[in-house]
Amino acid sequence: MAIQQTEPARRTYALHLVDADLDHLERAIREPENRMLTAQYWRQRILSIRRQFELTREQRARAEALLESLSQRQRNARPAMAGLR
Repeated sequence: MAIQQTEPARRTYALHLVDADLDHLERAIREPENRMLTAQYWRQRILSIRRQFELTREQRARAEALLESLSQRQRNARPAMAGLR
């Protein structure tokens, strides 16, 4: 008898691989934004990791901190962009 899943399967990823992804995102997000790799791109990468994998408490906290960092960057960029108009 088959068991039906009510939500999409989430993979348990080797902890060190998720940590490596988060390390990369932390480094990349510190770099200045460019036309191809915008804050929206990085936000989608972080959300994808959160959606696809079972994260530890520490990994979830790191992902949340990255999302907050992106939000802060966007809030700071808006006044600068308004001055260019």
